[in-house]
Amino acid sequence: MTRLRFRCTAAAVGAALVLAATPALAQTSGLGTVSFPNSGNEAAQKDFLDGVRLLHSFEWEDAAEAFQRAQEADPDFALAYWGEALSHTGGHHYPPGQDMSEARDALLKLGRTRAERVAKAPTDREKQYLESVHILYGPGDLQERSDAYEAALAKLSADYPDDLEAAAFHSLALMRTRVRGPESRRVDMRAGAIAQAVFRANPDHPGAAHYVIHAYDDPVHAPVALYAAEKYADIAPAAVHALHMPSHIFLQHGMWDHVRGLNDRSYQASIERATRKGLSEMRYSYHALYWLLYAYLQEGRYDEGQQVLDELNTIVERDETLQSVKETWMRMDALNTIEARKWRPEPVADLVTGLTSDSPSVGHRTAGAMIYARGASAAATGDTTLAQEAAEGLMALHEMLAGLENPRGAEQALVMAHEMAGLVAQAKGDSSGAIAAFRKAVEVAESMEPPSGPPGESPIDSPIQPAHELLGEALLDAGEAEEALAVFETSLMRTAKRPHSLYGAARAATAVGDENAARDYYEQLLDTPERGPDLPGLADAMAAVETDTTEQQN
Repeated sequence: MTRLRFRCTAAAVGAALVLAATPALAQTSGLGTVSFPNSGNEAAQKDFLDGVRLLHSFEWEDAAEAFQRAQEADPDFALAYWGEALSHTGGHHYPPGQDMSEARDALLKLGRTRAERVAKAPTDREKQYLESVHILYGPGDLQERSDAYEAALAKLSADYPDDLEAAAFHSLALMRTRVRGPESRRVDMRAGAIAQAVFRANPDHPGAAHYVIHAYDDPVHAPVALYAAEKYADIAPAAVHALHMPSHIFLQHGMWDHVRGLNDRSYQASIERATRKGLSEMRYSYHALYWLLYAYLQEGRYDEGQQVLDELNTIVERDETLQSVKETWMRMDALNTIEARKWRPEPVADLVTGLTSDSPSVGHRTAGAMIYARGASAAATGDTTLAQEAAEGLMALHEMLAGLENPRGAEQALVMAHEMAGLVAQAKGDSSGAIAAFRKAVEVAESMEPPSGPPGESPIDSPIQPAHELLGEALLDAGEAEEALAVFETSLMRTAKRPHSLYGAARAATAVGDENAARDYYEQLLDTPERGPDLPGLADAMAAVETDTTEQQN
């Protein structure tokens, strides 16, 4: 395993930047501020620096276009080709998405050989930047290249400790060497420390705020990133992703109004961008729309959540709509079914059969969410035969995914299979069987990556129904209130202020006679900003708090 490098300190990155012939400080409309001295001519500066700032906000396509404009202004400007090449590697953890062909084509525009390209970089620092992308897109497998790229940026940052951009890109490169989860935790902490140092030196740096958020995006460390989350959207409001990204940390805190507001802004900004550039509706940010729906559901604003679904459905029904957009709507619809308890049992045989088809009608992740939503609906309405079909289909999905070279999503499918088995047992009146199945689901869920987004959106997240809530409710129904309370408390540590968990914890606390704890959970429910009429437990919470207040007054 490659030794991790951490050579960047707050003192080092906080120093003034005097690095090359052309000083460059960019702060144009809504993308933040970067300082990146370089040897490009004056005509290329704005587009080059815009490209850097867009890279930091993961606006890959716009970044590539900015670097191409810088190349037109200065055809021998080596760093403009470095930036375009770098725009073809995305993501924040391993494995980063890459388009090797496009990246190499960008470099070939500068020169046919590596030596020819490097010779066009006039300073040692710029040569190191250019060499780093030669490593990133050179020989070796992805892990080898990711590790070697990180090492190259570690050296660049150490050699030029005043270069905030080297430090920022090193922070991101560190995270990209490890799969997000337990094995990335040490890397994430180091990457976050580097990004924080850059952020202290330049409080308007888009990459610093962005990478702090990614580094600490888990239930335990999220408080460390709260300040960066509060600032990032203001730093780069012109970047669609920058408007969405802070909601990762706000979700970890259960700040549903912030999650809703930012994703609404991000989605609207994506529409404005597509309109401005003449792009189709397929280029809207449906990622932000999924988060917007989730926020509405957590606020108990089910009618507004349904409106989001209905509006997207008008796009989904068009013949030209991409399958990926249709499947996003399907997963959102499944999420809405579970969160709002809008039970709609429908057949699952076609979805289960499609799992092994050479040309399935929907992808495996979407099929899993739909099978689960339909099966849960069947169990809730007493159709145990259909629910059992769903349980068997989900286990088949797990086994199929587990047998692949890249078993991405297999654990999520296994959680759902155990959950559905528990729902079947519950529907049949088998309380102990249900609890046993839900315990298995919880065990698998806790072995997965920590939650970092709405349930079910990503194949590596927990599925659309958190297992802890199912177990807690089953224990509560079985009279095991003390254990149920502990399970709901764990659920709230993993997914803060989810109303179903708060309501479950309040009922469990009441059952064990802890009225102070029950009141606290009910008050947290009532403290939901801009809460809607469908908030789970709203009537009980209002009654409990009102009764307690009346007793205190008497």
